[in-house]
Amino acid sequence: MQHLGAWLTANGSVLAVLVTVGAAVLLVCCLECTKCGCREKDDLFQRHDL
Repeated sequence: MQHLGAWLTANGSVLAVLVTVGAAVLLVCCLECTKCGCREKDDLFQRHDL
């Protein structure tokens, strides 16, 4: 357990950068998915304007 703690303190900034980059990639993928025109063809996701 002490080795894990020492590794995390030594490589904490690298781990933080990797988590930040991963979150950014996930966010970009989700934003691109919301712009997809494929959902409009599906009856469940079709918008009904009144």
